[in-house]
Amino acid sequence: MTRSTPYQKRILPISPDCLLVIIAFLLSRLLASLAGIHFDYDALFRNWQYPDMDTFKHHLLRGVWYDHTQPPFFNLLLGWVVQLSGSHADTVFALLFKALSLANALLLLRIIRGLTNNSYHLPLIISLLYVLSPGCILIENDLLYTSFISFLLLLSCGSLIRLSKQPSRLAAFGFFGSLALICLSRSMYHLVWLLVISILVIARLRKSAGIRLLLPYSLGALLLVGAWYVKNKIIFHQFTASTWMGMNLSRNVFHDATSFDSSSIQNIEPFSKISAYNRFLPPGYQDAWKGLDDADLLPEYKNDTLLNAKQIGYITVSDRYMQASKKEIFAHPVAYLKNVLQSAIIFFAPVSRYPVVESQARKIKWYDVIYSFNLSHFAHGKQQRRVALTLSAIPKLLLYLLTFGWLIRHCLRNKPFTLKSFFANLTPLQLFIGGAIGYVFIVSSLCEHFENMRFRYEIEPLFLMVAAQALTALLDKRKQSSEKSLSGQETDLT
Repeated sequence: MTRSTPYQKRILPISPDCLLVIIAFLLSRLLASLAGIHFDYDALFRNWQYPDMDTFKHHLLRGVWYDHTQPPFFNLLLGWVVQLSGSHADTVFALLFKALSLANALLLLRIIRGLTNNSYHLPLIISLLYVLSPGCILIENDLLYTSFISFLLLLSCGSLIRLSKQPSRLAAFGFFGSLALICLSRSMYHLVWLLVISILVIARLRKSAGIRLLLPYSLGALLLVGAWYVKNKIIFHQFTASTWMGMNLSRNVFHDATSFDSSSIQNIEPFSKISAYNRFLPPGYQDAWKGLDDADLLPEYKNDTLLNAKQIGYITVSDRYMQASKKEIFAHPVAYLKNVLQSAIIFFAPVSRYPVVESQARKIKWYDVIYSFNLSHFAHGKQQRRVALTLSAIPKLLLYLLTFGWLIRHCLRNKPFTLKSFFANLTPLQLFIGGAIGYVFIVSSLCEHFENMRFRYEIEPLFLMVAAQALTALLDKRKQSSEKSLSGQETDLT
């Protein structure tokens, strides 16, 4: 096998592979701009996850502290950018999100290079496939935390690799710090997820010389994230990072359902304006919350005309949706499982099918069709779009099955099989990646509907790391087989 050698004399301070990724990134973004793809700065005003612009500008800390719908960190970052950049915020955000895409591609290049010893130029090929994908181009123009979570996941993977080789305080801080920031940026990454991942990694590295370094950092991460949950329990009586769970679940549970009791809350579309739920709210429900953060918790609208999903009444509304969802699941479990199956399929659909970026995806239609196999561009009507979405999900589904099929087969190579030997054959990185992807797939399929492809894209770099290892093993095997065949021919000739 051909192995790369360290660059002993570099004319440039970066490797040729890094330079190629940067050049490809710059050229592709120039072409995307010429195609009419632009950064959606209006999402900062429109998205339910974000507070009123006045909150960003003038009382950011208070608004974030009394936010019962989102963890604090990402909104803090957005608010700081708004305050520091002023009237140039749209340009600064556009540059920052593009920088995130490039940083993710370069981190992916570096990590895969270490995992595969740069075999067959796979690090460069996979990094280019990532950064040139329609998904990467479209998501970096959507003002949401998707690329930022990918960045933190990549940082955690890099730190975990260093922990596996030589434990250090910096690597422990990088791993558990990144995980804590993920949980404090996106509510789907629950405190329980952080606890389970911490236990798995510590258990896997328990024989390491520096295992004692991990315990205080893991405990610190758990305490930091747990403190936010406790804060919400004290103030809002909800031990959670987001009180929207009931509304999110109801969108999956009641998807395609048509007939309800007229007095049921499920007759109302989740995340409707708060006045639509007046009959489900007790009189004077706002009184107990007056004086905390009136600008964010009490108004029906933010930025004058847009839905304020942080209004305090949504806590009660979400609880009512949760009760109705649980009742529906127990009454009609088969119907719910059908919706879960649909969501599981959506998980593997091209991220360019994500509703928020669909209009921009049409500007690069043929590139998206060829690259992502997004057949939705040719579909008309609800039924055609469902069929197209299912067909478009097949390539990615097969890639995941093949990749994790290789990983499972690799872990089953010891005879006789035991659960201990199975996990012993997993590297700490593979254990982390498998746990993270499995968690996101299960939770998003059970609780979300029609955003799952974005959730998958968020963890796509993790999948690409395992795919690179699987490809390296396959190519090594083929090369060894070819060398044996040639050696056999030479022996026959002799």
